[in-house]
Amino acid sequence: MATLTSPISPQNIVDRFKDFVTDTANSSIIWGTNTKPFGDMPDATFSGTTTGTTITVTGSDIGSVGSTITAASIVNALTTETALYTNIRNMRALLNVTGGGGNTGSQPTAGIIFDQTQKSNLATSYRQTLDAVNNSNVLTGQTITTSNLETFFTNLQTEYASKRDVVQEIQVDICHASCHSSCHSSRGRR
Repeated sequence: MATLTSPISPQNIVDRFKDFVTDTANSSIIWGTNTKPFGDMPDATFSGTTTGTTITVTGSDIGSVGSTITAASIVNALTTETALYTNIRNMRALLNVTGGGGNTGSQPTAGIIFDQTQKSNLATSYRQTLDAVNNSNVLTGQTITTSNLETFFTNLQTEYASKRDVVQEIQVDICHASCHSSCHSSRGRR
């Protein structure tokens, strides 16, 4: 866990932001490329593993050491970075068996056979747009204190959490296995 220092450096701001937003996004991910809800879920549904994503913003995106760090550069860089995590969100995964069912096989019952919602590292196509994040404590022309930065980081964390809780429903339809296996079994007997 990083602590804001005095004098503050651009990388120190990024390191402390990571404690609030990046670490929140990366915690408790259940599904990703390495752990899917069920085998028929396409790999392309996910962009990464359950370990999450790596922070992309660096101190140089905010300013250079020894120079004045502006409020606009802090707000723009960290808001942009927060938006990159909005695909790490809750997903409702549904596995639906189509067809009549009722036969023997691995999926003899038609209908929804899997229905769970978990935090997932979804593909980047599932990113969302952030709402306006309150940055009233980090404004141009104002002296920015560690307290002001921490309040801004909390606001970014809260906005990310609201996007994380927007559930993305993904349903995968499969044919009941009995028709599939019966078809393949009959081919072998011909």
